This record gives sequence, C-alpha cells and structure tokens, in this order.
Amino acid sequence: MLIERLAEMYAHWGDAGPRSESTRYRVQTIASVHQFFQAIEDTSEDRKQLFTQSQQSRRKAMKLAYILLASESEPVAIRDAYLRSGLLSEGQRGTRADVLIWLSGATAIARGMHPYIAFLIMTAFFGPETAEKEFLWLKERAVATEVKLEEYIVPGDLTDFIEEAIQDPTKLQRTMRLAGMPLAASAFSGCSLYYIEKILALIGPIGAFILSDMMESARKRLVSDEISTAQQAFIDLYSQEKAEASEAESGFRNEAEARELSNLPDPDLIRTATNIVMAAEAKVLKTTLSAMSDNEIASLLRCIEALAHERLLSLISPGRQKRVLGVIQKTGDRPSGSLLRDAQLFAQKLLATYAPKNLRPGETLSIPDEVRGLISSLLSRE
Repeated sequence: MLIERLAEMYAHWGDAGPRSESTRYRVQTIASVHQFFQAIEDTSEDRKQLFTQSQQSRRKAMKLAYILLASESEPVAIRDAYLRSGLLSEGQRGTRADVLIWLSGATAIARGMHPYIAFLIMTAFFGPETAEKEFLWLKERAVATEVKLEEYIVPGDLTDFIEEAIQDPTKLQRTMRLAGMPLAASAFSGCSLYYIEKILALIGPIGAFILSDMMESARKRLVSDEISTAQQAFIDLYSQEKAEASEAESGFRNEAEARELSNLPDPDLIRTATNIVMAAEAKVLKTTLSAMSDNEIASLLRCIEALAHERLLSLISPGRQKRVLGVIQKTGDRPSGSLLRDAQLFAQKLLATYAPKNLRPGETLSIPDEVRGLISSLLSRE
C-alpha cells in the first residue's frame, strides 16, 4: 500500500528531484514529521484544533497541510491547493521533495488513513535507510502504547466463522487486506477478545495497534446492527475468497495433472519407433547404432517397446550393453517432447546410413517402403 501511494504521488508530480542531504536538514524534517504525526493523533476527535498548529509552524508546506486538514478538505482539494500555492513550481525546485512529504501526509489523512500509515508514507520519502529506522521506531511505539480493548460481543455468526478461519491464517490475512482495515475493524469490534488476540498476533505490532485503535473507534461510532452488517460483509468476502482460492487450487491440480500426462510417452510415437527398429535391416541398424553415443542409445530405448529392446541390444557388444543400461539407471524419465526429439534423431541417423556416400542426382535411396513410410511419419511429427 505504501508503494502504491508513493507511486501515485510520483505519477501526479514526477520525481521529487534533488534535495539537501545534510544531517541538519534530515533531522529537522524528521522532527517535523514526528510533530505532525503527534498532532494528527491528538486531534483525531476534532481536526479544527489543527488551526492552532498551523499558526505555530514555520514551514509553508507543513502549515498548509494543517490548514487544509483543519478545514476538512477533500483529497482532490488538497492537491489543488498545493498546486495553486506555487510551492511545487519550477522556481521552487529545491523544496519540491519537502513539499511532497507534507502533501502525501495531508492527502493520506484526508483519505481516512490511520496516522501510522500516513507517517510511514511520509518517512518513505527519506529513502530506505531512514524509512526502516522510522518503521522500527513506530513499531516500538505501537508496542508501548498498546490499545486495551474490553470484552464486547455482538451476537452473530462471526465467532464460529473466526474459529474456522483462524486455522488458515493465510486466507484470513488475504481477506483482511481485501476488506481493508475499516471494514475488518468494524467486523472484529464485536468479537470475543480471545479471537481478537489471535487475529492481532497474525499482523504484527504496527498492524495490531492500527486494528485495535480502529476497533475501539468503531465501538464508539457504530451501533450493534451496523457491526453485525460489517461482520456479515466480512464473512461473505472471506467465503468468496475461499471459493476462488479453491477454484484456483483445483485449476492448478488440473494443470499439474495435464503436465504430468503430457510427460507420459505418446503411444503412437512408441509404436512408430518400435516398428522402425523391427523393420530396419540388421546391418543398417547395427551401423547406425555404432554412430550413436551411449546416451543416445539409452534415450532410444525409452522410445521403443520392450520387444524391440532385445533386437537393438543384440546388435551392440556386451560391454556397451552394460554402459547403456547404466546410463538408463542414472537418468530419470524424460518428457514426451524429449522422447520425440530422441526418436527423430535416431530416424535421421538411420536415414543417413541408408544413403550411399556418393548419391547421384535423381537417385533414390534403397530403403524398404515400410521403413521409408515409418521414418517419414516420425520426422513429420511436431
């Protein structure tokens, strides 16, 4: 989500461009972000209090963020206000990065995002190292300021549902991401603390704090019927996600079975290769095998039926027979595509053996019609 928000900001405004990398600038700006974060948390019940903060701020971009949020401006209005302010103009290129920090934070809060999420978005502008450091700071803060929820249960099917869903945490987490924190918090706000604690354990300290904070807020804003509606919506979403996952898994199994079946030897290929070995003249076949490597002969054995094995092996020396069988034992089954290539390679070598070294133009090969037809059929396969 953070990456998506930053990507959206860059899509609107382009690259932030060069900015001061001095330690002083970074420390001061991070301190201002912390101050903004604290102010947003303190005024969650009444944003008009941010007018006071705006009077105390010296940073133009930060002051504008306070004023716009105190006025309860819509996200689009916030964007337009920063455009009209001239803070993002070409003449202000040196402060562009600083302005984007406050614009992104104000937009996130106006969209109803939790202050923790807004803080992570804003600190992401400082680069991976600083963002990671601030993430750890926020994580420690979340642990230290744990929200203590009291038992509050709204009758419904959610409790029985959570008992089942908790057994598959991956699907439950995915449903929570799809539902979003507001819907999840509204649904879980009427759950038993026993299950709430299990859910919070799945999403880490920061996520747990955000969800707990939003559950506490939902209990203050919503009546029991509204919580019941949220619970049913979450159950429906989970059931839909579970059904889709089951269909996908079934499709995956079918695909895996298809792949497995595709690796099975083609009966027609095996029959054609076998017929070639049985119909070819012994002298020609023996010459062809002498021009093939042990690996190639081992591959050919996989392409023919057992009745042709005896004839083929009888045409090579006992020592070579052992080497070829040793190759077969060391290698696994080959996919059907490889079997076709191996059989076609043998057919080409057999065809070359039938051809005289000084074949005259217009002269045809002295191949029995049966063998000619079988080789032609095999080489034309794709």
